[in-house]
Amino acid sequence: MMIWALWIQVLLRGVWIHRGDGGLAVQGDVLLSGDTIVAVSPVIAALPEYTIVEARGKHLYPALIALGTPVGLIEIEAVRATRDNAEVGEFTPEAKAYTAFNIDSRVLPTLRANGILYAESVPQGGLIAGQSCVVRLSGRTREEAAVLPVAILHFYPPSLRPSVYASPEEQKKSRESAITAWQRIDDYLEKAKRWCLGDSGEQNISYASVCPYLRGEKPTAWHVEASEDIEAAVRLAQKHGLRIAIVGGSEAPRVAELLRRHGVPVIVSRTHRLPPAEDAPIDYSYILPKVLLDSGITVMLSHESFWNQRTLSYHAGTAITYGVSHEQAVAMITSLPAQWLGLKKLGLIAPGYKASLILCEGEITDVISSRILRAWIEGKEINLADNPQEILFRRYR
Repeated sequence: MMIWALWIQVLLRGVWIHRGDGGLAVQGDVLLSGDTIVAVSPVIAALPEYTIVEARGKHLYPALIALGTPVGLIEIEAVRATRDNAEVGEFTPEAKAYTAFNIDSRVLPTLRANGILYAESVPQGGLIAGQSCVVRLSGRTREEAAVLPVAILHFYPPSLRPSVYASPEEQKKSRESAITAWQRIDDYLEKAKRWCLGDSGEQNISYASVCPYLRGEKPTAWHVEASEDIEAAVRLAQKHGLRIAIVGGSEAPRVAELLRRHGVPVIVSRTHRLPPAEDAPIDYSYILPKVLLDSGITVMLSHESFWNQRTLSYHAGTAITYGVSHEQAVAMITSLPAQWLGLKKLGLIAPGYKASLILCEGEITDVISSRILRAWIEGKEINLADNPQEILFRRYR
């Protein structure tokens, strides 16, 4: 796809290198050759064939990776014809976000201009919504943009905790309905497991789609918030041998020991949101990443919106303000998402990794001082001037 770039060698000199692994930033040089980082050192001797980028005092980060977003599946929320994020039905694991991803979405340039160069595009709706894909936010076609056409299976079970504002009768009805839905998910997974083991000779595209997840070959994501829902999700995952992450997880600290014991990561959906309860501290969502991190849980950051995803680095900045170190927060939006998705050559600035990088003035997590100057996706420098919001700002300022 990017064969033309294999011979291009770019030397970034004097840059502050944020590796993405949680370690302290160091100043040095980074050499790119084609689509790969080939050297990271305090000083790299320049050769005549190198393209030199003088970057002293600037900051270099791995490409940001957006998790759990319907980007590319929704263009205008108010226009039904532009929403391809959900299938009809409660059990649609065969639905693949990749088949509906719109590489021409006008939202993509706004994300690229804010450092998001890769995204997990996620289906929504139903109890089992379908399978996400991972894409580069650049390319002429969907096929060219695809990194993982099939990535993660997403579950959206109803909450086992009724609303406190409902009447006692409504609460009872809601609780019974939720219990039934969770049981149906359990029954579905049990039937799919038997089918995958050869219990039936009949073709079933729905069950066939679940087999890799039941074998533990691919991960699953459960979109739940309340502590009892998190516990139920972990129990079902353990019963059926699923690899699992919790998405949202506002009450994850209440079951932190369970999550730590089973190695379940939490993808925090926004640090900029209201507390989960009226009696919760006002800064509850701000300190959530730090609380989970201190409990020994792997934490990643995301935003469930398709266009607000562009503020991802600022959510990391909020986590920094409330106790997470800068480099730990950077890892939450770079290397840790890459590891969770199984992208072995993304997320770090190190020799052998893909040259997907962001060059910034100021730290990328600071909304006031940061400004993205240049960006590369696998060695190919991308255009940051096509951001429609920036174009409109300059036209009408």
